[in-house]
Amino acid sequence: MKSEITNLPASARRHARRGTLPALQTLADQIRQARTATGLTQDQLSLVSGVSRDTVIALENARPGVSLGNLVSVLGVLGLAIRLQGTR
Repeated sequence: MKSEITNLPASARRHARRGTLPALQTLADQIRQARTATGLTQDQLSLVSGVSRDTVIALENARPGVSLGNLVSVLGVLGLAIRLQGTR
């Protein structure tokens, strides 16, 4: 199936796929909101945080598999932190 916007097959738009875990989707939305609020592009965020642009895209699309170190680097640049909370 081709994208209506880019006229590319779905396989060529692999970077646009989103993860399905609700907790990761919430985290991804918060990262994207913080990045856009600071006026940074994905490229700029990757440069200042020391991660690849693909990593920033993966984080913003809630894809699992990003290392904790890379996540913490991106969050630090955006002024965000993770607070762990019990589920009981």
